[in-house]
Amino acid sequence: MKVRLILVLSIVAFVVLNFAWSVYATPEDYYKATGKRITKYKEAPMLAELVRQGKLPPVEQRLPEEPLVVVPEEEVGQYGGTWRRVWRGPADQWGVYKICEAHLVYWDKEGGKFLPGVAKKWDVLENGRVYVFYLRKGMKWSDGHPYTADDILFWVEDIVGNNDITPTKPEWWRVGGEVVKVTKIDDYTIKFEFAKPYALFLLQVAYSTGFTGAPKHYLKQFHPKYTPMEEIQKKMVPGTHNTWVDLFNDKNNYIRNLELPTIFTWRPITDPTSQFYVLERNPYFWAVDIEGNQLPYIDYIRHEYVTDSEVILLKAISGEIDMQWRHIGGLASGAGNYTLLKENEKRGGYRVLNWIAANGSVSRVSLNPNHPDPVFRQIFNDVRFRRALSLGIDREEISEVLFNGMAKPRQASFVSGSAYYDPEWEKAYAEYNPDLANKLLDEMGLKWDARRQYRLLPDGRPLRFTISVTGQMHADIWTIVKEHWKKIGVIVEVNNIERSLLESRMGTGEYDAAVWALDRAAQPLASPMLVFPGVTVYADWWYAPWTSWIQAYIKGEEPPEDAVEPPEDVKKLVDLWSKIQTATSDEEIKNYMKEVTKIHRENLWMIGTVGEDLSPAIVKNNFRNVPEKLVTDDVLRSPLNAMPMQFFFKQK
Repeated sequence: MKVRLILVLSIVAFVVLNFAWSVYATPEDYYKATGKRITKYKEAPMLAELVRQGKLPPVEQRLPEEPLVVVPEEEVGQYGGTWRRVWRGPADQWGVYKICEAHLVYWDKEGGKFLPGVAKKWDVLENGRVYVFYLRKGMKWSDGHPYTADDILFWVEDIVGNNDITPTKPEWWRVGGEVVKVTKIDDYTIKFEFAKPYALFLLQVAYSTGFTGAPKHYLKQFHPKYTPMEEIQKKMVPGTHNTWVDLFNDKNNYIRNLELPTIFTWRPITDPTSQFYVLERNPYFWAVDIEGNQLPYIDYIRHEYVTDSEVILLKAISGEIDMQWRHIGGLASGAGNYTLLKENEKRGGYRVLNWIAANGSVSRVSLNPNHPDPVFRQIFNDVRFRRALSLGIDREEISEVLFNGMAKPRQASFVSGSAYYDPEWEKAYAEYNPDLANKLLDEMGLKWDARRQYRLLPDGRPLRFTISVTGQMHADIWTIVKEHWKKIGVIVEVNNIERSLLESRMGTGEYDAAVWALDRAAQPLASPMLVFPGVTVYADWWYAPWTSWIQAYIKGEEPPEDAVEPPEDVKKLVDLWSKIQTATSDEEIKNYMKEVTKIHRENLWMIGTVGEDLSPAIVKNNFRNVPEKLVTDDVLRSPLNAMPMQFFFKQK
């Protein structure tokens, strides 16, 4: 691949693990590298039977001319079986996506290298101003319809480009003041051309499934550009679809619409609201192993609906889950849970894999900078208060009690293997020093009550507020911190609420303080929303109340009358992001990022606890080709970077 842009190929991996697993862009590339040629394609017995019945064409006609070649982690697998997992229902959809997704470009297991995916190769030209992707000729959607560059163009022009469907554009849409120009060179070649160099584009491509496009042949029947509105209205369900956009989005939903053609590894075949949500293999999936076996090896994936974390843990230790990282990694952080998982390995017939999390902080808190109470607003915006809270946390205790000593006490910051790691940020106010914390609070004039049990607000009320969390792991951490903060006179309550409710409060500003992880900390520029305010349609709690002002600032518009203007350092972050987007060298970006980390470590909008933790996965002993070591992160779409298409059940 002629990748001339140094940045995207020189990013430092989180941890050097010397992984052996690899893929080859095409069978010819595999032959050139190994001298071994794939002479025949084979398929799963369940698909062979459908071919025999005349319900499917032969495998050679279902695969592209040059399929992706996956080198199995351990060995060439065996076909068949149902992979048992758990999920928390449709709101837990990302757990499904992250084992099935198709990307133009994949991440490797370390998160430091790009691998071919739907695109067999790509060129990066003119210092990152132009990107050309070469697709796989003959590739098909799950319904057998040809997949071409037209599907990507449809997504760009008629979904992202449609203001009704996508009113807020992604950050790559407009670079250098101009909308990206996307051109179909031929059926299997597509070009993205920016007004200025855009060094971050491949990071976006590897992160998002959107760049693989959408099935134009199916979705155009719900789009007014291609179908008369009166015909579309006939398809709308009263009470469900108020507009054509509601119908379109409903039909373009992989989780819910069983008719939607896909290029994902597996496709759904049952209602997601049922007790068991089942996926089956995509008969047109576009990858093979080194012996020509069409992937995936596994026939079905069954998701059992479970809402209680303790039930998930019980199912894990009793051997009722074949392989899972999502939810397990978080559960293992609970007091004694990791030990419990390890102690039951033999009885449950599974092994615990100690994968590595690219967490800058497994749990960090942010105060509401526009608190509706003006007294709290003043205190929360005083950096001395945030520093005191940070100094009042005994991170060593959190690591020992909840993580078996396997999480690093640190500030919420980029992980130590990141190209933008800042040791000063990692250590900023992260030592346990309640004396210094008390001194800072004294300087603020926050006096103790008469019995020295808690501090008082300037108006005489107790200094007491609520920390909103979602999930038991976060609740456990901040329950420990609650006890720490009593020593500095800060009284908090920990409220464990459902995720959608927590996120809705971000929009309304109805929160004192909110908790989330600082993940995405190895490759922060691939998903910058946690560090740079206003860069995506999503916000983070530390800057959410300033969002409307920031959005107007980015567009060069007058902010709304009710918009809250942020501090100067927040504006500097917005400006730095603009500079980073059009930088032309790795060194230039690193210099900008030094300014970014300096601003964060001085302001401490995100107060961290522990990070760079182990994030265990449980795997049944007969469930194979799962990497022993893996760097996990949302940006890497983990466990997708383990290539689940190669997982299989080893039969006796």
